[in-house]
Amino acid sequence: MTAALDPITRTAQASWYAVAGSAIRTYVVSTPESREVVNRPEIVGCAYTTLLRRAMTSVLTTAPFRDELLSAEEHEICVLHILRGGLNFGVREALHDGLHLVRHGSAFLSSQRRRGESGGWWVEQDQYRKLDVPERAIVLVGDVVATGATLEHCFRTVATHLRTVGGSIRRLFVFTIGCSRLEEILARKDRRLRQSFPDYEGTTAVYLEGRFTLVGEDTPLRLAIPGTDLVRADALLAPEFAASQAEDPAFPLERCAVYDAGSRAFDVPSYVDDVLGYWQGVHALAADGFTLTEALAERQPGAWVEGGDADALARICERRIAALCTLGAGQGSFAAAP
Repeated sequence: MTAALDPITRTAQASWYAVAGSAIRTYVVSTPESREVVNRPEIVGCAYTTLLRRAMTSVLTTAPFRDELLSAEEHEICVLHILRGGLNFGVREALHDGLHLVRHGSAFLSSQRRRGESGGWWVEQDQYRKLDVPERAIVLVGDVVATGATLEHCFRTVATHLRTVGGSIRRLFVFTIGCSRLEEILARKDRRLRQSFPDYEGTTAVYLEGRFTLVGEDTPLRLAIPGTDLVRADALLAPEFAASQAEDPAFPLERCAVYDAGSRAFDVPSYVDDVLGYWQGVHALAADGFTLTEALAERQPGAWVEGGDADALARICERRIAALCTLGAGQGSFAAAP
């Protein structure tokens, strides 16, 4: 997918860019809070949820489509919460804090994806559903999107619900830390919604900080998890986020833009063990001569720092490991890409 960023507004609170060449209306937005979320995986638990909610408040306050939300009847606005990771976006609270809405509704779906032995992804633990979608609904969703299996499953579930009990959707907004799979899914969803509902007005995708790249089986990274990791290499990044990578050489070296969004908030020991295991793996590579220059060339081509030898990489790893260990992690474990 070929695309470029066209600036819309750039402020200290939030900078907005339109993604040219997308099949649906698509934006990249950068905020100080979401940059912290992506760059600092040591922010966990309630601190992580609070920071992402603040980012979403800034996003909704400054959004180019703000008037579309404010002109709607409040009861038509429905936030679809995908459990667990989607809860962290705090879209319901951000609508209140940023746009001062008080009568918007919520729907809830549980969903947990698993990788099968054949390599494909499927969804389990999807038994909980509390769906109350109003007529002519304006639906807002926040979730991390990698393969998109969870999002597609949730959309199918909502479509079945609407066919069964009635109701319609007028607009759809999806906010993500994710990859281009989101646009692929939403372009198909947009066509179906236009066919199903004559008054459907359009679909909007919003990426926080950038449209990241999903690691595949053949991605040339020494340490990665295919189908899960969202990386900076070959990504479409907001200029503010790209500039922030120079603030700390650890930032562009992180294995994933968000790691596991559910455990990061609700199962901190498991989450920290995952991140710690990655940095322990990088430290082992540095001990074998893998240099900081080589690591940056893998993770963010074009990045460069002075003194990019193996010792420099080892020092970064040791600093990251020490910070993560203060969070009470276990010994660390890591699944390498095939």
